[in-house]
Amino acid sequence: MRYQEKCECCGHIKTAFTHRLSKQLVMALRQLVDHYDKTKLPCNLQKDLDLNKNQYNNFQKLQYFYLVKRTDIGWFPTAQGMLFIKGKERSIDLVATIESKVLEYNHKAWDRSTVKPRLVMVWEIHKDSWKQRVEYQEEKSSQESIW
Repeated sequence: MRYQEKCECCGHIKTAFTHRLSKQLVMALRQLVDHYDKTKLPCNLQKDLDLNKNQYNNFQKLQYFYLVKRTDIGWFPTAQGMLFIKGKERSIDLVATIESKVLEYNHKAWDRSTVKPRLVMVWEIHKDSWKQRVEYQEEKSSQESIW
């Protein structure tokens, strides 16, 4: 995407960047969803997850896709993020930002883009990050034994 805006007041140039939902991001989201399913607590990325350097450095990009939310007390998966990992909801696979603000798909920056966003299911990005029915049964069984 080759798009820039120039501030009329100060001349500052803002550049649009695209971000793709990658296998590494989906694997990191899966860890967050698993953590939240087990604890129902906010997540500290360094203490609670086993992220590699790429996953850790790019984790905040999941916010652009509305799959995670950062709060003062930690990170949480959004409802959409949980449904996406569970294979019940699609997510957009490509977003554009200017200075960390997600651009609407009718923004003129998209007119110059050769790639267009599409809705994808989790297994289209990374089949092993998809929480399958067997895992839900295991979780349910372990919760029943607690009582």
